[in-house]
Amino acid sequence: MRKILIATLSILLSASASFSKSVADYVDLFICTAGDNGQLDPAACVPFGMVKLGPDTNPQNHSGYDFNAKEITGFSHNRIGGVGCNGAGGNLRFLPGIGNMNIQGTPLKKETEKASPCYYSVEFSNNIIAELTATNQTGIHKYTYPETDEAFVIVDIGSSFAELVSSSYEPISAQEFNVTVSAKNVCNRGQYTVHYHVWSNKKLNLAKQEGNKLYFEFETKPKKETLFYVTTSTISTGHAKAEWENVTKNTTFEQARLSGYNQWEDLLSRIIVEGKEEYKTLFYTHLYHIFLNPVKTENYLKEFKATDGKVYKSDHYDHYDSWSMWDNFRNKFSLYSLIIPDISSDVAYSLIDLYKYGKYPWSGNNEPVPTVRTEHTIITLLDLYQRGIDFKVDNQTYRKMAEEIETIQSHSPDQKLEQSYDFWALAKFADLTGKADDSRRYMQKSQEYKKIWKEKFLPITEKSDIMHGDGLYEGTLWQYRWHVQFDVDGIIEMIGSKEKYAEQLEFFFDNHLYNHGNQPDIHVPFMFNFGTKPWLTQKWTNKILTKSMIQYYGTHDKWPEPYRGRIYKAEPAGYFPEMDDDEGTMSGWYVLASMGFYPVLVGEPVFQLSTPIFEKITIRLPHNKKFTIEVKGLSDQNFYIDTVELNGQPFSKSNISHKDIIDGGTLTFNVSDTPNKKFGR
Repeated sequence: MRKILIATLSILLSASASFSKSVADYVDLFICTAGDNGQLDPAACVPFGMVKLGPDTNPQNHSGYDFNAKEITGFSHNRIGGVGCNGAGGNLRFLPGIGNMNIQGTPLKKETEKASPCYYSVEFSNNIIAELTATNQTGIHKYTYPETDEAFVIVDIGSSFAELVSSSYEPISAQEFNVTVSAKNVCNRGQYTVHYHVWSNKKLNLAKQEGNKLYFEFETKPKKETLFYVTTSTISTGHAKAEWENVTKNTTFEQARLSGYNQWEDLLSRIIVEGKEEYKTLFYTHLYHIFLNPVKTENYLKEFKATDGKVYKSDHYDHYDSWSMWDNFRNKFSLYSLIIPDISSDVAYSLIDLYKYGKYPWSGNNEPVPTVRTEHTIITLLDLYQRGIDFKVDNQTYRKMAEEIETIQSHSPDQKLEQSYDFWALAKFADLTGKADDSRRYMQKSQEYKKIWKEKFLPITEKSDIMHGDGLYEGTLWQYRWHVQFDVDGIIEMIGSKEKYAEQLEFFFDNHLYNHGNQPDIHVPFMFNFGTKPWLTQKWTNKILTKSMIQYYGTHDKWPEPYRGRIYKAEPAGYFPEMDDDEGTMSGWYVLASMGFYPVLVGEPVFQLSTPIFEKITIRLPHNKKFTIEVKGLSDQNFYIDTVELNGQPFSKSNISHKDIIDGGTLTFNVSDTPNKKFGR
């Protein structure tokens, strides 16, 4: 079984050569947790952890927590961050207390609140100290009470961010009980069921039960810890108990915390960046975000519950669930393929499992965990395949892909563009697997977008700037017109020339028609590389990463007055209003763009180049290789590319292949305050 390894001494020594602190210490878990500015949370978890044990607040945000809240309503065990609606998860909420049990929450001492990878702590106004950590399937609560004879904990078995379907409680002993929760998924589409086994080091007395709330009393002593181990299973409460007994029963709180931290350190230190401290904080925080989901749902016996509700074994791979593919197919899995190819293989097989056992555009009714949607899985699988990830697509899966793509809705102009992208990906898959006739047929279908593009997107009118115009999903015609990454030459031909294409792109940005708050056009800053003005990619990516921007668009409306300011900020309001992280998508954009490369055409093993914002970047690759990026002359004003060298040789292209990176070597940027208008053309 492949696992993220605990950081070795050599890794830590390597990191210390460039850092005065571990890279995991740069992660600020409170970034993007305030208001509607990212919808993230400071929950304790391991990388890809099924358990995300964190605070829920009043008022709450979409993932249960709002940095600005004054009161905590408890600590729940699962959530999916930055995905809109009311999120999903928030199940099995614990609230420690003293004396009066008739409480809905307790004020926190804000100055005591701390969070780091795999750890969260806070002190309440009643002087209870709460600490949280987690393994993949177990959340560990440690409560330290002041001197009292009235200690209790409220366990809400019906807590849920989305609609609750059902919940049940089964007492086992004075120290153990089981809980099963079924709840709706994101936007109340479909549902999931989670089973819990709870063990405490205290003898619990059920003082009362009111609806879904259980009120447990117990004896405690000052400075003596009260522990709760809450183990999760997608299969049954019996499996949850077996997981606790065989995996975490003998794990102390500190052991779990240290193990989780080291897992994060190992993963994050696969990329070492050198530059401004603020940029390092943003980089490692957003790199952390892209490894929160999907989540590993198999148990210690390698059993998992599939989307058909049945139990299977994942013999040769680790099984993952929890997808938001419409959002994050656009970038983060391409980065996975560089630095975690083993986990990328697991992800690929897990996506294939959707085709085997039940794949739905949004959530089905037998999901194992909170999840969102699965469109464009075909493109993701193609991208991983093209980048050399080890997996196979059998004929059954291929047929399921073909069946799915024929049924994708294409009623609105944006849906037609998206379906055409999927047809292009399937045509590529068919070609790579020797199905020449299928490849020709699907490639022809991918070109059917041109009719709607000429009709709706080619004319530039007042209607081009209407949110949801022509039935578009969360965007305008201006923003969606560039969503033809698979056929840029085709839209250049329809526009008339590369010069006109570049002029229209320039107009798009100069007139603030671009929206970085949602996904449809986030690749567009890199599309200048396909025209006659690649230096404008360097200008606009640098501006989005480091400078003030004007943004007019929320999720559903164009605002009468724009937002003016930084898009990425190292503060709780880490994004601009209504910009969701969408399961690592916007974090993925930051991480990739800040390193100077981005996968505009997901499905081809190529990255478009721009200027990094770090003086030096070292990417640790498999087989003890590394790829180093150096930027000479970098400053706030010097971000235009003058020349580039790859392994000491002149490099004149505005893109770089995946192979060039994974082979290892050095990419050197020489930059200045003036664009070299010959580079990349």
